[in-house]
Amino acid sequence: MSVPEGPRADLLAVLQGMRPALTAYFVRRLRDPSQAEDLVQDLFVRMATAPVMAEGNPEGYIFQAAANLLRDHYRRETTRHRYLEAKSQDDQHSVDPIDAERLLAGRQSIGCVAQVLKRLPERTRRIFILYRLEGMQRKAIAEAFGISVSAVEKHIATAMRTLLADMGGRQ
Repeated sequence: MSVPEGPRADLLAVLQGMRPALTAYFVRRLRDPSQAEDLVQDLFVRMATAPVMAEGNPEGYIFQAAANLLRDHYRRETTRHRYLEAKSQDDQHSVDPIDAERLLAGRQSIGCVAQVLKRLPERTRRIFILYRLEGMQRKAIAEAFGISVSAVEKHIATAMRTLLADMGGRQ
């Protein structure tokens, strides 16, 4: 890596001389020496890569950059804190993770429902599937099958009674 020359080298030399003052500046505001040192390092990186614009007052330019860096740090910390708080609240209200036992029980339940539906008369099964699984309106189903809405409701009720009886929840 080459050593910078010209205005950038002058700015970095001023920055190096200001290192103790910058560290103290960050420590006073953050109350954490390790974070302060991290920000000083970040400031050095910014100054080494940013366009040089400190021709008249390099110290002022450097402290303004330090203030901007500190403001960015506070914004990041606020965002991070809000995220962690929201995540902890979500974790408290979340559903239990799916484990193998629950997954197997769910699959068995679906299998049982499928078996019961297979035992229903074809028309009743199709009407029930259209209504409960496809979300079709009773009136639309009635028109599609050429029957009354009351007949559609009877088919749905028959399917529900059969499912409930099979699951042990007799009415």
